[in-house]
Amino acid sequence: MNRLKTAAAIVICAGLAACAPVEEPAADGYDTALANLDTTRACFFTREINGYSDAPSSSARNDRLYISTGVNERWLLETYGSCPDLDFANAVGLDVRGSVSVCTGQRETLLVPSTIPGEVDRCPVRVLGRVIEDD
Repeated sequence: MNRLKTAAAIVICAGLAACAPVEEPAADGYDTALANLDTTRACFFTREINGYSDAPSSSARNDRLYISTGVNERWLLETYGSCPDLDFANAVGLDVRGSVSVCTGQRETLLVPSTIPGEVDRCPVRVLGRVIEDD
């Protein structure tokens, strides 16, 4: 009889737990890096790259960076996977395997000097889009 009461109590508790309110996952905050981003297909030539800078990280905690091309043009790139030395890099490069242009949505390999002398980290990145500058 005790086993029957115990089993009934477990079923009742499980039923009550199923009815308990569940917190909704936190909504992603406003992503300022994506606010002024043109995600339509557009491309830049690799020879036009003239610098890079940090960009705010994504809500998924992926690293992001801006690549500067031409005059006043920037592109937002986001890592997918680990890129541990990116925060300490003084320079980066793209390994585009002979391609002369990089386009929105493409996946490329970011080359980042490692903290180990003579080593280079290869970090997968995706081109999210071109930054639209406010006038």
